[in-house]
Amino acid sequence: MRFKPRRLTSILVKEYRHILREPRTLWMIFLSPAFVLIALSFLFASGSGHVELAVWDHDRTPMSREFTSNLDSNADFSVTYVDGYEEIDDLLIDQDIDAAVVIPSGFGDAVHDPAGAPVQVILNGIDTFAAGQATGSLLGYASTFGLKLSEQFSLSAPPPLQVHSQHAYSSDTDKRDSMIPALIPLVFSLPAMAAALALTKEKETKTLESLVVTPVRPLEYLGGKLVAYVSTALVGLLPVWLVATVVFGVPFRGNLLVFVAATATFLLANMGLAIFIGNLVHSQQTATVIALFIFFVPGFFLAGLIDPIDTTKIVSTGVSHILPATHFVTICRAIFVKGATLGDIWPSVVGLLGIAAAWVGLGALTFKKRTS
Repeated sequence: MRFKPRRLTSILVKEYRHILREPRTLWMIFLSPAFVLIALSFLFASGSGHVELAVWDHDRTPMSREFTSNLDSNADFSVTYVDGYEEIDDLLIDQDIDAAVVIPSGFGDAVHDPAGAPVQVILNGIDTFAAGQATGSLLGYASTFGLKLSEQFSLSAPPPLQVHSQHAYSSDTDKRDSMIPALIPLVFSLPAMAAALALTKEKETKTLESLVVTPVRPLEYLGGKLVAYVSTALVGLLPVWLVATVVFGVPFRGNLLVFVAATATFLLANMGLAIFIGNLVHSQQTATVIALFIFFVPGFFLAGLIDPIDTTKIVSTGVSHILPATHFVTICRAIFVKGATLGDIWPSVVGLLGIAAAWVGLGALTFKKRTS
């Protein structure tokens, strides 16, 4: 029996009706990506770079006072002076500080020691992102202070290397301009999860069994489902784009049509993977667990969202490049921040097309028009 567009259209209409009539599915596909983007953007990208700091000068020498006075005048820190660990504990418990610096007795004499002068830093472990930010700021300050002392006292030891980071296309205070676009691939995993859940729900409710007595072919069924979910998710791109550009003020420097086309390719790859997952399991609960593990966990750690991809490890590099999110993170950042054209991002687009063809093909091969 050959492929007939009329049967695919019938499946497509059925899927649209299901999406519009099922509140949970409609929420996951159309609205949840925008709301999740807001939440993740506040979590990852809305930090001001300012560190609330407590300082206890236990040494009370001219050198320690110079260290603390320079720290107090640094625009990266808001300094509160304390006189003991109890005060530090109270401030940490009340979430009033991100970190505390304790200058031990003997600091002034130890500065001239080639081994260096110890300084204790106590971090607020509840907020790991603020702790990391405080660590980086304090290391940079210590490096600057050490360099200043080397020049002041003409120490024989070479001064420490001071590294200044410079962000191309965006300022240091606008790191969200790079981070928020990179979160878009992550939030668009939700429509893919909805597709996997829809397929497994039809197995649980025995709706899929009705296909056995119909002339609908597997390719027609999967094609209708893919087109319905990809097109509906593309409508959900509008609120996501508005959240990024209007709510958070991220500049969009690229071509909107190129961005929509690249998003459609990414969604097709994600939906193909979701269909493959739905073919392998028979319950919505199992599909949810697997989808969360496949879409979200690698999206955070292997797709280049937070840290660059570690190309020194063959296995992790291979896993990263078979994930649709890895390629789409690159595309989103390039289009939003750099105003990249299709000619600039074509390697990532080709990668997405290859992944989409692979996952859709695997989904079609593993699909059976029966529930057992």
